[in-house]
Amino acid sequence: MTFRCKNMDGCPMYKYLTSSIRILQLYPLVEEYCQNPEKYKECARYKLMMEGEVSPDNLLPNGTRLKN
Repeated sequence: MTFRCKNMDGCPMYKYLTSSIRILQLYPLVEEYCQNPEKYKECARYKLMMEGEVSPDNLLPNGTRLKN
């Protein structure tokens, strides 16, 4: 069974990363963070959520910000 971060279904950035016109550019982040059982806890969004904070909408899993 493929690993899935427990927050994938409710994560607005995951939805964007997998449905965006920029999917070819951004999908590697899903593979690197959302579907990686050894690295998902390094996701910047995951870290903020675990601290009880809300992630900015444009925060990518690697900690950079998505630019329009």
